[in-house]
Amino acid sequence: MPKRWGMAERRSKAILIVALTFALASAQPGAGPAAAASRGGGEGWDPHRGMLISGATVVTMDDGHAVLPHGRVLIRDGVIVAVWSGVEPPPGVVVGGASRVEATPSDLLFPGLINLHDHPREDILEAWLPPASDARPDLGKTGRDPYANRYQWNGATGIRPTLEYRRLVDNPAGILSEPVGLGLGGEVVKYAEVAALLAGETAIQGAPRNPESDHVLARNVDNDAFNTRIAAPLVRPITTFPGPALERLRSAMVGGRVDAWMVHLAEGVRDAARRPKDGVSSRAEFDILRADGLLTDMTVVIHGTALERTDFAAMRAAGTNRNRGGDGRGAKLVWSPLSNLLLYGTTTHVYDALAEDVLVSLGTDWTPSGSRSLLRELKVADASLRDPRLLGHERESVPLFAIAGKTEADRRDSEAALDQALVDMVTRNPARTLRWNDRVGSIEAGRVADLVMVRRPTAAPPVGIPLTVYRSLIQSTEAEVELVLVGGDPLVGDVDRMALLKPGDFEVLTSATDGFTKAVDVTTSLPVPEGDETLAELTDELRLGLAALGGDEPPAGGGPGPADNTYDYLQARVSGGAAAFLTRSAFRAALADSVGTLPNGSLNLERIDLVPLLAADDDFLEHLLHADVDPVTGLLADPTPPYALYPAVLNHVGPAGNPLENLP
Repeated sequence: MPKRWGMAERRSKAILIVALTFALASAQPGAGPAAAASRGGGEGWDPHRGMLISGATVVTMDDGHAVLPHGRVLIRDGVIVAVWSGVEPPPGVVVGGASRVEATPSDLLFPGLINLHDHPREDILEAWLPPASDARPDLGKTGRDPYANRYQWNGATGIRPTLEYRRLVDNPAGILSEPVGLGLGGEVVKYAEVAALLAGETAIQGAPRNPESDHVLARNVDNDAFNTRIAAPLVRPITTFPGPALERLRSAMVGGRVDAWMVHLAEGVRDAARRPKDGVSSRAEFDILRADGLLTDMTVVIHGTALERTDFAAMRAAGTNRNRGGDGRGAKLVWSPLSNLLLYGTTTHVYDALAEDVLVSLGTDWTPSGSRSLLRELKVADASLRDPRLLGHERESVPLFAIAGKTEADRRDSEAALDQALVDMVTRNPARTLRWNDRVGSIEAGRVADLVMVRRPTAAPPVGIPLTVYRSLIQSTEAEVELVLVGGDPLVGDVDRMALLKPGDFEVLTSATDGFTKAVDVTTSLPVPEGDETLAELTDELRLGLAALGGDEPPAGGGPGPADNTYDYLQARVSGGAAAFLTRSAFRAALADSVGTLPNGSLNLERIDLVPLLAADDDFLEHLLHADVDPVTGLLADPTPPYALYPAVLNHVGPAGNPLENLP
C-alpha cells in the first residue's frame, strides 16, 4: 500500500482544512445562514429559467441504452424538457435564459444513482469489526469464523447480541438519533445523505421519518418521495411479523396502495454451509414469505444471501395480487456484497438470480459493515462478479456474461455487457423496482432531473475489459463527481461549477488524503426545522456527540471508561435536557439500564470518531478491506483507529486469499 499520513495527522489536518474552507465560504459576499437558506439564490441557477447541460456524453440508461455524444439536456422547473445530440435543439424546444453548464465528451452524464438498501441512522459510524472472541459453542461457532446469519450478531431472535456490536453500533446510533437521546436524527440523516450525494446518489432507502431531513437533500425512498405507495420496510425477522400488520400489508397490496415492499430476508449462509449445531435456516424465511402470501411482484428481497436458484426462479415467477395489475417482473432483489462478505464471508449468488432474469439492484447496507456509497459498492460488486474466489466461477451460468471458449472480441463484449448490467443495478433497475421508472432512472424528456455528471477517470480499465461509459462510472470516485442534481437543484459539485450556479450558497469540503475539493449545499428555504443548519454545524454536533460517549474520563487508549465514569455532556442534553436535574450517579444508572454494563461495571460505551464524509479519507475501512494486520499485535494495522481495537475476524479473506486486496 502507498505510504500515507498517520490517521491522527490526517484527521487533524482534515479538521483544519474544513474549518478554513467553511470560514472562507462564509466570508463570501451574501453568504451565511440567511443567504444559504435561499437555495438557488444569487445570480446563477434559477429553477424557472432552467439549466442546459451542453456537450457531455449523455448516458441515458433508457430502454435502448442510448449514449449521446455531444449531448444536450435541458431542465426546467426540476424536469427534463428535452434531450438531444448536437448544437441545435429539436423543433419547438426553446432554451431561453437557462443557465449553461458547459461540458465535454469526457464528462459523462448519468441518471442519479438510487441506493435501495441503507440504514442512514447508522451511517455516522466507522466499520465494526466482528470480534474473534465471539464464540457460540451452542451454534457451532468458534469465534474465529464468519457469522452464519444476522441473528448471531444482532441478537434479534433471543441470542445474546455481541457486546462490541452494541457498543459500537446500536448504542451510539440510538443515543445520537433518538429523541430520548441527543435528538440528532435529522443531522445524522443529512450527514449520511451528504456522503451519498458526494458519490452521485440522488435517492436513498432506509431513512427514518424526520421533518428535518425528509427530501431536503436526497430523495428518501420510504418517506413519500413521489407517492405513498412504498410500504414500510420490514427489518425485523419475518417470523415476528405480527398478524394484524401482515393483513394490513396484504390488503394494501390488493388495493393497489403498494408499489414496492422491502423485506430483509434470508441474510445468512445457504443451508449446505450451516454448521452441524446451527439450528437456524436463513433460507427457511423464504418459505415463510411464500406461506404468508407475500411473494408478489411488489416484494423486494433485501440480501437473499441464503437463497438457491430455485428460489430465484420462484421470485421471477411471482405474480401479483393487486387489483390494479402487475408489472410482469416478479419479485425483485437488492444485493449488498460488501456487508455480506464482512459478516458472513460469502455473498448472494447473484448469477443464479440473473440466470433466472430476476431484477437486481445494489444497496450499500450501512457503514458499520458496508460501503460508504454506491460508487464503492459498484467496485465491490465488480470484484465479486469477476473474481473466481467469490462469484466469478458462476458467470458461465449466464450466457450473456460467459467468457469460456469465446473469441477475444466476444469476451470483450461479455465484459462490456457485465459492466452495463452493474450500472443498471444503480440506475434503471432500482427505478423499475420501485415503479418509479416513469420519473427517474433514465435521462429522458419528462423525467425528473435527478442527475450526476462525472469526468472520465484517467486510470485504464483492467486487462481484457473495454473502456466503456459504464466502466468509467464503475471506476469513478468522489473526486470525479462534477455535479449532482436532485430535481434539477445543484446540491454537490466541483467548486467552480457550483460557484457559477449557486454563488455564495455552498460550503467547501476538502479531502485530507487526496486534496480535492467539493462544494456542498445543505441549507434550504423550505419550511423545515433546522433548514438553515450548515454542514459545518451539524458535523460538529455529531462529532461532539460521538466523543461524549467516552464520558468525562475516556481512557487515553480508547475503550469503555472506568466504572465510576460520569457523562456530563450527555446528561445536559439527552431528552432536551430533561435529565439535568438528576445526580450524576442517578443519570449513570439510567444510562446503564439503556446501554448495558460490562463485567467490570463500566458502561458499554466508548468514544468514537465520526466516519469521514469522503471514502478517500476513510483509512480505517481501507486497512480493513486490504486486510492489513499488525504481525506483532494481530490487530488491524491502523495506528489511530476510531475506537479501541480488539482481535477481530476478517471474514472477507478466505482460504485462497483476499479478493478485495486490489480494491481501489
